[in-house]
Amino acid sequence: MISIILLHALFATSIPIGKVLVGMSSPFFLSGVRMLIAGALLLGYQYLRKTEDFKLNKNHWWLYAQVIFISIYLKYILRYWGLNYLPSGKMSFLIQLSPFVVAFLSYLFFKERLTLKKWSGMCIAFLGLMPLVLMTSTGEPVRATFSFFFLPELAIIGSLIAHSLGLIAMRQLIREHGYSAPMTNGIRMFGGGLLALMTSFAYEGVGTPVTNTSSFVFWLVAIIIISNIICHNFYASLLKKYSATFLSLTDFLGPIFVTIYGCLFLGECITWHFFFAGIFVFAGLYLFYSDELTEITKTTVPQSSGVSTPRAETVMSFKQK
Repeated sequence: MISIILLHALFATSIPIGKVLVGMSSPFFLSGVRMLIAGALLLGYQYLRKTEDFKLNKNHWWLYAQVIFISIYLKYILRYWGLNYLPSGKMSFLIQLSPFVVAFLSYLFFKERLTLKKWSGMCIAFLGLMPLVLMTSTGEPVRATFSFFFLPELAIIGSLIAHSLGLIAMRQLIREHGYSAPMTNGIRMFGGGLLALMTSFAYEGVGTPVTNTSSFVFWLVAIIIISNIICHNFYASLLKKYSATFLSLTDFLGPIFVTIYGCLFLGECITWHFFFAGIFVFAGLYLFYSDELTEITKTTVPQSSGVSTPRAETVMSFKQK
């Protein structure tokens, strides 16, 4: 459990740092330079470490195209654009819809059943997030067609959907096709970063759109090392052992750290909306998770035997830590 807490404490720093960076650059350029550098480092590491594994099966190119475009290019452009208008804590709570989106997409594409308890957990979490979503954003909000939604919030939700779709494809590459986490992360980050930089140069010109170069470089290096190198690979390696939905259920720890960081370092105010959202989201995740664990236990543990299968032991021990 300590490793999970540490992972989310580190991962949470990427949102406040990203808010600082997006204030000095554009979403396209920031996404491009961050992902291109991180991807090049990971691919270089993989090439020097295991040259024989540095190869792709042409039958898997479509999966890689999905993770490049959806989980990097689209996800981070939408996320950085929305973050420019939202408090970091608010954005972090919106991201907690991830397990429900993953489960719903699995329901649509893989016909995985959603029980009444899972639907209830999803509804509770959505209800708890409503006051936070409707809370006035920092900066000048841009209203969407629906009068009670803002475009920044919709951008974060779009980023979340892209993340969930990419997570499913990435899990296939790592868990089913045996690619290493550095290899998979390196390809998707390098490819997504290249697309973002091409978009930046096409629409913003070839000049570097950065207002404070020294500060930008410092925080860029920090976010690449912490998030892209350490956290992404740690999270990706866990996909070999746990399902995408199961890992997503631990993400509720993120908003706690992000809200604290935002208050301490960005001067963001913590209102009742955050506490309300935290209680309801945790309750929804707990309800959803308890049903998930029950289903896994029933399908992996024979009723007539007191012996657990490795899969059941893995899930149970992970929860108890």
